[in-house]
Amino acid sequence: MIRYLIVPILFLVFNCAISEKATRFNGMPTSEAKPDHYLKTTSFGLNVFIFIPVKRNAEFPESLETFSDFAKKNKGNKFRLIQKETTKWAFLLPPFSFILTPVVTELVGEVYD
Repeated sequence: MIRYLIVPILFLVFNCAISEKATRFNGMPTSEAKPDHYLKTTSFGLNVFIFIPVKRNAEFPESLETFSDFAKKNKGNKFRLIQKETTKWAFLLPPFSFILTPVVTELVGEVYD
Protein backbone atom coordinates (compact mmCIF):
# COMPACT_ATOMS: atom_id res chain seq x y z
CA MET A 1 0.00 0.00 0.00
CA ILE A 2 2.88 2.37 0.71
CA ARG A 3 4.20 2.02 -2.84
CA TYR A 4 0.97 3.57 -4.18
CA LEU A 5 1.53 6.67 -2.07
CA ILE A 6 5.14 7.25 -3.15
CA VAL A 7 4.38 9.58 -6.10
CA PRO A 8 1.98 11.86 -4.18
CA ILE A 9 4.36 11.96 -1.21
CA LEU A 10 7.26 12.90 -3.51
CA PHE A 11 5.20 15.72 -5.02
CA LEU A 12 4.25 16.92 -1.53
CA VAL A 13 7.87 16.98 -0.35
CA PHE A 14 9.61 18.05 -3.57
CA ASN A 15 7.13 20.48 -5.11
CA CYS A 16 9.30 22.97 -6.93
CA ALA A 17 10.10 24.50 -10.28
CA ILE A 18 13.01 23.58 -12.53
CA SER A 19 14.27 25.78 -15.33
CA GLU A 20 16.54 25.00 -18.29
CA LYS A 21 18.24 27.57 -20.50
CA ALA A 22 19.25 26.98 -24.14
CA THR A 23 21.55 29.44 -25.90
CA ARG A 24 22.77 27.49 -28.93
CA PHE A 25 20.32 27.59 -31.83
CA ASN A 26 22.65 28.15 -34.79
CA GLY A 27 22.02 31.91 -34.76
CA MET A 28 18.66 31.47 -36.48
CA PRO A 29 16.32 34.38 -35.73
CA THR A 30 12.64 33.95 -34.99
CA SER A 31 9.94 35.91 -36.77
CA GLU A 32 10.25 38.77 -34.28
CA ALA A 33 13.98 39.07 -33.62
CA LYS A 34 16.91 37.02 -32.44
CA PRO A 35 16.23 35.84 -28.89
CA ASP A 36 18.99 35.88 -26.33
CA HIS A 37 18.05 32.37 -25.20
CA TYR A 38 15.19 29.91 -24.88
CA LEU A 39 13.85 28.97 -21.47
CA LYS A 40 11.88 25.92 -20.33
CA THR A 41 10.36 25.97 -16.86
CA THR A 42 8.65 22.97 -15.31
CA SER A 43 6.56 23.46 -12.16
CA PHE A 44 5.51 20.58 -9.94
CA GLY A 45 2.68 20.71 -7.43
CA LEU A 46 0.14 18.65 -5.57
CA ASN A 47 -3.62 19.18 -5.54
CA VAL A 48 -6.28 17.73 -3.28
CA PHE A 49 -9.32 16.34 -5.10
CA ILE A 50 -7.74 17.27 -8.45
CA PHE A 51 -8.39 21.04 -8.21
CA ILE A 52 -7.34 22.40 -4.77
CA PRO A 53 -3.60 23.20 -4.45
CA VAL A 54 -1.92 21.89 -1.30
CA LYS A 55 1.51 23.40 -0.90
CA ARG A 56 2.48 24.88 -4.25
CA ASN A 57 0.13 25.81 -7.02
CA ALA A 58 1.48 24.50 -10.33
CA GLU A 59 -1.30 25.96 -12.45
CA PHE A 60 -0.64 28.38 -15.33
CA PRO A 61 -0.68 31.79 -13.50
CA GLU A 62 1.81 30.70 -10.83
CA SER A 63 3.97 28.89 -13.38
CA LEU A 64 4.05 32.01 -15.56
CA GLU A 65 5.24 34.01 -12.56
CA THR A 66 8.00 31.46 -11.96
CA PHE A 67 8.93 31.54 -15.66
CA SER A 68 9.22 35.34 -15.64
CA ASP A 69 11.35 35.21 -12.46
CA PHE A 70 13.78 32.82 -14.15
CA ALA A 71 13.80 35.07 -17.25
CA LYS A 72 14.72 38.10 -15.10
CA LYS A 73 17.46 36.17 -13.32
CA ASN A 74 18.94 35.32 -16.74
CA LYS A 75 19.03 39.03 -17.70
CA GLY A 76 15.92 39.00 -19.87
CA ASN A 77 13.85 42.14 -20.41
CA LYS A 78 10.94 40.55 -22.25
CA PHE A 79 9.79 37.10 -23.27
CA ARG A 80 7.36 35.34 -25.56
CA LEU A 81 5.72 32.04 -24.64
CA ILE A 82 5.87 29.34 -27.28
CA GLN A 83 4.25 26.41 -25.50
CA LYS A 84 2.23 25.73 -22.36
CA GLU A 85 1.22 22.33 -21.10
CA THR A 86 -0.47 21.42 -17.82
CA THR A 87 -0.98 17.80 -16.82
CA LYS A 88 -3.01 16.67 -13.84
CA TRP A 89 -2.16 13.06 -13.07
CA ALA A 90 -5.55 12.15 -11.58
CA PHE A 91 -5.60 8.71 -13.19
CA LEU A 92 -2.03 7.79 -12.23
CA LEU A 93 -2.93 5.60 -9.24
CA PRO A 94 -6.69 5.69 -8.70
CA PRO A 95 -8.29 6.13 -6.18
CA PHE A 96 -5.31 7.63 -4.31
CA SER A 97 -4.51 10.09 -7.08
CA PHE A 98 -8.09 11.36 -7.02
CA ILE A 99 -7.40 12.54 -3.47
CA LEU A 100 -3.77 13.70 -3.92
CA THR A 101 -3.23 14.65 -7.56
CA PRO A 102 0.26 15.47 -8.90
CA VAL A 103 0.25 18.46 -11.27
CA VAL A 104 2.99 19.36 -13.76
CA THR A 105 3.04 22.56 -15.84
CA GLU A 106 5.68 23.17 -18.50
CA LEU A 107 6.26 26.55 -20.14
CA VAL A 108 8.66 27.12 -23.04
CA GLY A 109 9.50 30.55 -24.35
CA GLU A 110 11.94 32.93 -26.00
CA VAL A 111 13.76 35.44 -23.78
CA TYR A 112 15.02 38.73 -25.25
CA ASP A 113 17.51 41.29 -23.90
